[in-house]
Amino acid sequence: MVDARIVNAVLSASHNTFTQVLQIEPQIGKPSAVKDIVPKYNIVTIIGFNGDIKGNFVYSFNEGTALNIVSRMMGMEYSVLDELSLSAIGELGNMSAGGIAMSLEKLGYTIDITPPTVVTGKELKITAEGIVIKLPVKLFEDEDVEIHVAVRGNK
Repeated sequence: MVDARIVNAVLSASHNTFTQVLQIEPQIGKPSAVKDIVPKYNIVTIIGFNGDIKGNFVYSFNEGTALNIVSRMMGMEYSVLDELSLSAIGELGNMSAGGIAMSLEKLGYTIDITPPTVVTGKELKITAEGIVIKLPVKLFEDEDVEIHVAVRGNK
């Protein structure tokens, strides 16, 4: 079983990143344990972490939500998912993962994060070992972001 403080650290760090970077108040739904990571949406960011605990931080959203996120991050309307916009999406993941790492460090867990990988496509399935927690998030509309956190190991 995963330490509930780890899940709470992920929730808090994700919430803080979305609030600070996007200047909106996200609504994070009830966490649920799932067997596999099957992203609901076709734009997916994957960040790994190693150290006292190991795992992955994965979030997905559709093109409309991605464009809204990029527009807020760039401070101007963005209407095309190109290399620059996908880079911004990856950077949001990097900021979220950095926040998670700092939150976990306060709990005594030291982790290193990997650079973000942004993947686009339909019907993706990501294999991850350990406990997988799924979090629905509302940024612009109901459940337009889905976060998965896979955790293995526990010091």
